[in-house]
Formats: sequence, structure tokens, C-alpha cells
Amino acid sequence: MKYRIPETHISKASLLLALGLLGGISGVQAQTADGLEEVVVTGMRASLEKAIAVKQQSTKVMEALAMDDINATPAVTIAEALVRLPGINGSRDRGNESQAAIRGLGPRMVLGTVNGREVASPEPGRAIRYEQYPSELVSAAEVYKTQSADLVEGGIAGTINLKTISPLSHTGPTATVRVGLQHNESAEDIPGYDPLGNRISGAFVHQFSDTFAVAIGASTQTQKNAYGSMQGWGYSNDALDLDGKGTIGTTPWGIAGEVKKLDTDRDGVMTTFEWQATDALNVKYDVLYTKFAMDEQQNQTWAQDIGTPPRGESWGLGDANGDGVVDNPMTNLVMQGNRVVAGTFNGWEGTMRHVISAYNQENSGITQGLKFSHTGFDNWQIDVDLSSSTAERKNYWNAIYLDQYAETWSFDTRGTPSITAPAGSPLLTPEKASYNWIGNVNEGSTLEDDLKSAQFDIKRDLDAGHLRAVSFGARTADREKEVIWTDFTMERSVDNGTAVVFPEGFLSSYTLGAFDTIPFLNAPSYAQTADIIYGGIAYNTADVDEERYWKVDERNDAAYVKLDFEGQIGSLDYNANIGVRQVEINTKSYSLDGQYIENDYSKALPSANLNLDLDDTRKLRIGIAQAISRPPLDELRAGQYISAIDNGSSGGAGNPLLDPFTSDQVDVSYEWYFAPESLAALSLYYKDIDNYIGNAVVGTFQNENGVDFDIYGPVNGNGGYVRGLEVTFQMPFEFLPVEGFGIYSNYAFAESNIEEFAPSDNPLPMAGLARDTATLDLWYSNYGIDARLGWKYHSAYTSAFTWDSYDLTTLDAELGVGFSLAYEINENYNVRFQVFNLTNEPLRLTQNNESANLKRFDDYGRSYLIDFTWKL
Repeated sequence: MKYRIPETHISKASLLLALGLLGGISGVQAQTADGLEEVVVTGMRASLEKAIAVKQQSTKVMEALAMDDINATPAVTIAEALVRLPGINGSRDRGNESQAAIRGLGPRMVLGTVNGREVASPEPGRAIRYEQYPSELVSAAEVYKTQSADLVEGGIAGTINLKTISPLSHTGPTATVRVGLQHNESAEDIPGYDPLGNRISGAFVHQFSDTFAVAIGASTQTQKNAYGSMQGWGYSNDALDLDGKGTIGTTPWGIAGEVKKLDTDRDGVMTTFEWQATDALNVKYDVLYTKFAMDEQQNQTWAQDIGTPPRGESWGLGDANGDGVVDNPMTNLVMQGNRVVAGTFNGWEGTMRHVISAYNQENSGITQGLKFSHTGFDNWQIDVDLSSSTAERKNYWNAIYLDQYAETWSFDTRGTPSITAPAGSPLLTPEKASYNWIGNVNEGSTLEDDLKSAQFDIKRDLDAGHLRAVSFGARTADREKEVIWTDFTMERSVDNGTAVVFPEGFLSSYTLGAFDTIPFLNAPSYAQTADIIYGGIAYNTADVDEERYWKVDERNDAAYVKLDFEGQIGSLDYNANIGVRQVEINTKSYSLDGQYIENDYSKALPSANLNLDLDDTRKLRIGIAQAISRPPLDELRAGQYISAIDNGSSGGAGNPLLDPFTSDQVDVSYEWYFAPESLAALSLYYKDIDNYIGNAVVGTFQNENGVDFDIYGPVNGNGGYVRGLEVTFQMPFEFLPVEGFGIYSNYAFAESNIEEFAPSDNPLPMAGLARDTATLDLWYSNYGIDARLGWKYHSAYTSAFTWDSYDLTTLDAELGVGFSLAYEINENYNVRFQVFNLTNEPLRLTQNNESANLKRFDDYGRSYLIDFTWKL
């Protein structure tokens, strides 16, 4: 397999930011404690100070978020807070940050844990959707970027560990209640939709005695974030003379406008019981429950049957006489290469399909663990951790198709895309048109993920020269993930050729201010529309789709040994560890009839970390390791299936015999804690990745119209390198005459010679790899005021936006801005105002590694939150 090695280059803006962060250090002198008064630091400033302390004391290259930092960041979920850390990106889904990529490596190579335990996921693979975790229920987040033998294997990119509170160690408020309202600006144009949501949370920590304490937290929020979207279905393969003037090119198979009207409910409960049974025995039980429910009413307009030729010679852009010129020439053509990105169809014979639909999804997950820590034997510590994690997901998409015909209309997929029609066109008044029943689609799935594990860790403290401790342990885990797809159709009780008669005023139409479009056909809801046409929704008639069914069982056994060292190298203090983790993996991939394909592999994963104190303020960290990331569970599935939406067909397959990603990697980090609450850090890393898993063409199929399409499936390839650097700079502006201002900033650069395996003639860059990522927060924290104005930028990168791992897209560069302002009325009361997506940055995706080939354009709009907090 051949790879193109990209040139190393950094944009001027990125270079100026990196130089500015480092150059700012030269004007700051390290401060001493002599003569300084004691200052009590609170708010965001305190949380940044806590995060610095965690990072400084760690034996690994890592980043941290303290609880105050999470609550000070404009964050509906923990995902919004995580993406502000160095080298971390997230793709937005329905306006919220979702899965995480670290150091240019996508979610498939990021391991998510809760309290150090691998957790089940309602997603098809292993990746966690961090948007499911309300920020109020998480006390801290840790991102480990180097490996250690005692960490659960699976995160070549890194491990993100979410922590819940330990009540015996808690020193904060006993009770906290937060109540807030949220408003979505983009929903204001949508008739009959209320854009106002709410957010309520509470937490209670009580220490009954010095030996027993409990923490309880609960959160519920209803998020309203309706928005408009424009989508492309990819381009046809056959080029024709489109305007009769020799303009040879291809058109999209279809272009769709869509409005999603979402009501999203997030509920969560966290409980921890901690008992110091004796001086030597600590027992802790913790449980975290989350529920995510979404009701998404959709109004869609599909301009379909465009491609050449989509349905014989009598539809769309046909060439009935075979002269290479379309029957009804286009006008106002705008070409990029041989792709039509804008133009007008004249005498077009395709359909404009109005879709009234609904998508419903409900996720739930519970993670619980019982941990015993015993230190009663001289210099020995024994930990036993028993855990269980389950996740479920149920979703259904229902759609009613109502077709309309028009001869002339225009489209433009550049910039802010559009679909328009001339004055007098029936497309401008869809609710007045005559409709016949065409068809309906009803499909859904049920996912269940069950993970049970037991971990044993033993540590023996030593005083044998530089050797200070030896640790060893074992972990065993069993996981079963199953997905069942179902579908059904519904029949009318009257003749299908008879026009549907809707009640007066039932159908209406509207347009959006976000982009130009023909009006969307609107109805009160999908359910009411289905009741008029079919007398209800026949969920009880659903059949299992055998081709899409899959189940994967995974058995994971691991053991490790690690040696810890401490002492001096010359005159410099150091600590270090060296170890090896041995893993044994067995998987079984099942089809619906119970047949399965088995695979197993074993890996020895050595690692070593050295942390050198250059002086009281400077640290040098070096880490080397071999790491693996296990293949996503959905990519291990048996069988293949075909997804067909008229001409935009596609096919996907699994591969039960995949080998894991493997990586030999080295990290070097220089950290300078040059003043109180201040940090300047530079990290360099290099990863040599083998067995890279990408999607390639594994077969072909022909649809009912005789058009050939490819079937994609995951395969192992050779891989290559990933390398980069990260710069972090943060400090309070003590040199200003006004106290309380400060900066938090970071910049990350990443490059790789790894490419995806598709398209075969123009491969996409490796998924998750953003060349430039930068965060800049300017904050003020004083006199009870906490304010933050934050920028987050990432350059374009390859992203998997859908459930189908083979459906890779390019996410355009984004620059997001957020604002947060809080005021502490007194020690018990606080009020906060936040703005998300302040500059109204849209999301734009393209496909097939072609900038002209639009996949999605989502206009999420600004979102506002105001809440009130009471503490005791």
C-alpha cells in the first residue's frame, strides 16, 4: 500500500500563536512566597490552579480538569469541557460536542473510562459519547497521553477517565442546587416550536462520621436545539453534456433540505458510599446512571432523481437519443472540476419529495463498582475492584413520503447552500399541492452492551536503593454487544391511488433565515400524520433485518508487573516506572442463526516513564511504550448489508478477523511552573502505528436501476507515523494594575503519512487528524465575578459522522467562541450567564475527499443559558 508523505507546514496564524505563547514567558519572573499575603483563590482561577497541581504531581504526561473548571466552562455536557484541553477535538452532533479525538487520532483509538473502569457504550463501537454525561455529575476528568502497565489497554491516542466524587475526601459545600433556562436562537424561525429548555441539578455530600460518608447527585435537563441542514447525496459517475454547449460534468444524485426539531432530555444520578471500615480497610461503592432521550421531528425536502441517468431515460437528466447531451439542458452552471456545484434544472422530470418524519432515540447506561483497598499488611496495599457496566440504545426513524413535481428549480452547494424555485412555482406552496400516497419507511434498532470486569492490584513498598515499589495485578473482563435492526411498511385502508385528504390547516409551510430554500412542508407531528393516513403506527409488525443483525462477544484477560523508582540522577531528583502488560483477547462474531467466527490474539505491552525534576519549577518527562487499540466492536461484525435510498445506495460489511491497532510511541514533555498558578509546557510525541484499520472496497452490488455501487468493509493496512507537538501557556496577569485577569491557552500541531483506504484513487487523510488545534481563554476572576471569553479552533480533518464507520467525511475548519459570566452574590448564591457558539459557526462536511462534494451543512445557531446556584 502506498502513502503520500505530507509536507510539514504550519499556518502563519498557528505559528504566531505558538511563538506568542512561548515569547510571553520571557517577560515573567518566577515569584517566591516571601512577603506575599495569603490569598484565597476561587472560581475558574481556583480550578485552573487545581488542574496544574494534578498535572505537576502526576507520573505521566496528562491533562486534568477540576470540578470547578468543568462548571466554569460553558458546558451542557462534559464533552464541551474536554475539547478545551491541549490536542483534543470533538465533532459536533446536533449542536453538541460528542466523541473525542486526541493528538490527531480519532475515537477508535481513544479509551474512555469512569473511575478507572472501562465502560459499556450505547454507540456501535467502543467510543463513548461524552455528551451523555452531564457536567454536574463529574468531579474531575483526567486525560492520560502516555501509557503505563497498570492502565487498561486500548488507548493508543490516550485514555480519558471521568471521576465521580469521593465523599470522605470532600471539603466543599454540603449541598448544591442549580436551576437554569436554556434558549436556542436557530429555533426561532420554526413555527409551533418552543426553543426554551431547562436544566436542574442537585448534589448532597454528608459525612456521617470520620469513617462513613455518602455523596448523591442528580441532574435533569431538557435541551431544545432545532436547526436547519442542507445535505448532498454524492455525485453520479456518468458525465454528460449538461447545457448543450459542451460543459461535460456530473450532478449530485440528490440534494436535501432538512429541519430537525429536537427535544432532548438528559437525566443522570450519581451515588457513592465510602466506608473506612478500619484504619487499614477502605470500601467504596459508586454508581453512575445516565439516560438520554431524544424526540426529533423532521421536515425534509429531497430533490432527487438528479443523477445521470438515475431511472432509465425518462427521469431526471436523461439522454434518450444517446447523443451525450441531456434532454433538458441546464443553465447557470457553476463547475468545480467536472462537478456541478450550482445550476438551474429546466424541464426536469424528477421528483421533489417532501418527507414528514420522526427520529426517536433513547440511551441509558449504568456503571457501578465496588472497590476494597487494604493497607493492613506492612508496606503492602491490596485493591480489589469489581464492576459492571451496561448500556442500551433504542432508536426508530419513521418517514412518510409525499411527492411533488416541478420543471424548474436551482441549487447551490457552495458556502451557505440553497435550493430555490422561480416565482409562481408550485414548489413555493407545497401545502396547497395535491398529494398521493407514495410510500413510507420505518426502521430502527435495539442495542445492548454488557461489560463485567474484575481487577486485582497489589503494591509492595520497598526501600532497596532506587527501587521504591513493585506492583502487579490482573484484570478479566467479559463483554457482549448485540444490535438488532428491524423494519416494516404500512398500508393505507383506502386505494393507494386516491389522494389523501388532510384536515383544513393541518399542512403548512415555512422557510428559514439560515439559508435560502423552497418552503418546508410542515405538519403538527409525524404521529398525527401517520394516524390520518394509516390509522396509526404499526410497530408490532416490525421484522428483524437478518442482514444487519450482529453480536460480538469479547473476553479480555490481562496481567501486569510494574517497578517504581525514585532517587537522584546526579544532582537531579527523579521518579520513574517500568513495566509490561500482557493481554489475551478472544472474540466471537455471531450471525442471527447463532453461527460465529472466532478470533484471538495476545500482546505484550512494555512501557517506561521517567520524570526528572530539573529544579523546583521545571520538569522533564519521557515516556516510551508499545500500545494497542482493540478494533471497534461493530467493525468485528459478521456479514454485510445494503442501504438503499433510491439512487444514493451504499453497502457495508464487517470483518471478524481484524487485528488490533498497534503503536510504538515516545513522548517528551517539558513543563515550567514559572510562577504561582502558571504553567508553560511543550510536549513532543511520535507514534509508529501498524495494523491500521481502514475501510476499503470489499465487493460491489447493482441496484434495481442497474447502477453499480461499492461495498465497503474494514481491513488492516500497513499504517505509518503520527507525530506532533503541543504548547500550553497559562497564568494570571499579575503585572496588570487591576488584579484578577489571566489567560489559558494551548496549541497543538499534528501530522501523519497514514491515509484512509478510500476513495481508492484519492484517499482521505487519517480519521481524526487535525493539523492545527488551538484554544485561547481570557478570564477574569475577582470580587465575586467569574468571566471567560474563549476561542476554540481546529483545521479540517477526516471524521466519521454517522453510525456507518465506512462513511468518512471531511469536517471543515471551525472557529468557535463561547462566553461565560458568573457572579457570586455571597458564599451561598451564584448566578451565571453563558453563550454557546457566539459567532454562529456552522458545521460543514464534504465527502469523497472532494471540497465540491457537500455532505452536510448544519446551522446550529447561538444558544444561551442562565442558571442560579445555591450552595450550603
